[in-house]
Amino acid sequence: MIIMVVINANFNTFPEIPILGYVFSGFGDEYEYTIDNIFRKKNPPPCPKCDNKMVHNGFNLHTKKGMGGIKIGKYQCKSCGKNLEEDPSVWEELKTLFINLLGEFYQMLRLNHVAYNAISKLMQFIFPQSKSTIFREFNRAMENAEIPPLENILIVHYDEQFPKKGRTQKYRLTILDAKTKRPVADELFDKKDPETIKRFLSANLDTSKPLYIVTDFYSSYPSVLKEVFGDNLIHQYCLFHLNKLIVKDFPRYTSIAQELLKYKLLNIFYNREKEIEMLRKLELEEIEMNQDEEAYKSWIKIAKKAFYKYLHELELARRRNKENLELNSLEKAEENFNELMDQINSFDEEIKKRLKMINKHWMNLTAFQYFEGAPATNNAVENYYSTSLKTHRKKQFRTEKGIIYQMKLASMKRAGMFDGVKPTLFDLFGLFRPFAIH
Repeated sequence: MIIMVVINANFNTFPEIPILGYVFSGFGDEYEYTIDNIFRKKNPPPCPKCDNKMVHNGFNLHTKKGMGGIKIGKYQCKSCGKNLEEDPSVWEELKTLFINLLGEFYQMLRLNHVAYNAISKLMQFIFPQSKSTIFREFNRAMENAEIPPLENILIVHYDEQFPKKGRTQKYRLTILDAKTKRPVADELFDKKDPETIKRFLSANLDTSKPLYIVTDFYSSYPSVLKEVFGDNLIHQYCLFHLNKLIVKDFPRYTSIAQELLKYKLLNIFYNREKEIEMLRKLELEEIEMNQDEEAYKSWIKIAKKAFYKYLHELELARRRNKENLELNSLEKAEENFNELMDQINSFDEEIKKRLKMINKHWMNLTAFQYFEGAPATNNAVENYYSTSLKTHRKKQFRTEKGIIYQMKLASMKRAGMFDGVKPTLFDLFGLFRPFAIH
């Protein structure tokens, strides 16, 4: 049996009975909504001061600008003169529901980098709001937003980004859960020294439990991570960052022989056999073409163009098949690396240094091979950065809070807080319809 507020409808309110029933659904049949549109108890309560029964004594009008108002009943004690107002929570909850939905609407627009002024202009078509009101409500919504915490964190990515507050350099430190691709922690600092990193890691990760962490090649990481986690750490260097370092070791304009050596280094951990096969054929042509300098200049342009076209075709084929670049097995990686090490004395100094660095950090470069599903790169956190503070936007924030809120919005999105079925603004406008002030 459903017990609900007694609604005394008149000609104007009769069509709104379903809405009124929903709005007052949290109250029992001891309440009434009168023919004069007053919400109150049918029988006035006892006086909280002298315990005598009170009497109905008019109402107070509670309003929401642009939406309407509700008459909340008042009571008076004839014995002691005590005045009392009925609980207005039904109206406050209705307003809160509407304000919170607007806040989520503003969050979604800010997540997509819509300016406050543009939001204000859009709202002219829906529910007029000034830029300052939108700014205030967005800030309120962000302060109240609570992101559900993560549990059982075993594998993480760690990286840094360098946004600017006006002309002031800031440092964004991020720990990303490898399983859910959600940030465990994402904070802004004034500096990025080893002590700051230690405090950040210690505050956001359980240092007493084993952890697999992927980082780039910043020189302080090994000592920092060792101090924070001790023997509870498996440290994987990002292979994507290694490949970028390898590419930088070569000049911008390479010969085919240099390009072949570059791809042999890239082939240590990733399968680049197809590229190497084509480059070997081109290298044979290059040896012949080197006898004529003028002819070589023309030939190398054509050869490089053909090679880059082939690279692009391979990439497109992977995209069509939704495949990533294939990782070599541990045995194949060792074989390719040992082949290069056997020839190390014939290479330039930069290449020698790179091979020695790979040899020194071999265990940190192959840790992923020993754990099923463990990541070999920091691509997950790089992708997170590109969708939260894009490179061309990370210098556009005038306040630190603006950067922090943009980071938090990205975290909320990863947590699925913007997913699911939501009430529409139209639905909520309908709930206010019986309370329109004419």
